[in-house]
Amino acid sequence: MDAAAPEERHRTRITRPDGRVVNVARFRGQLFVCATGCCCGRIDDGFPAVSTQLYHDEWERRRLRDIVHLTIGGCLGPCVLANVVLLLFNGHALWFHSVNADPLVLALYDYIEALLRADAPLSPPSSLADLQFSGSR
Repeated sequence: MDAAAPEERHRTRITRPDGRVVNVARFRGQLFVCATGCCCGRIDDGFPAVSTQLYHDEWERRRLRDIVHLTIGGCLGPCVLANVVLLLFNGHALWFHSVNADPLVLALYDYIEALLRADAPLSPPSSLADLQFSGSR
């Protein structure tokens, strides 16, 4: 499957506490980027910058908006690793640390597109494999 190809939108009907029934989109994944936490991206404290604009530009360019949601925000937890990214994909949590350079951001998006094409779990590419860790049990 081409990540840029339109994909059937799956939705779940949910009744909110106010009684209104809404359709909630279900994404294949979500990419969380720590950019404003206590260490990630804090160049004033000696940590590498986070390429927030590149994350957003690649997300738009690759037309992932309706497939993999992008959240650029605060602390994800493992602060000793800095510049942490969490990819939730098809119910699996994939953690990466030290995503400190633009080529790594591009490799991450290439990996997401490979996951979409395969429609199955894949090991990360060698450029990301050493940065993968377990963020929970």
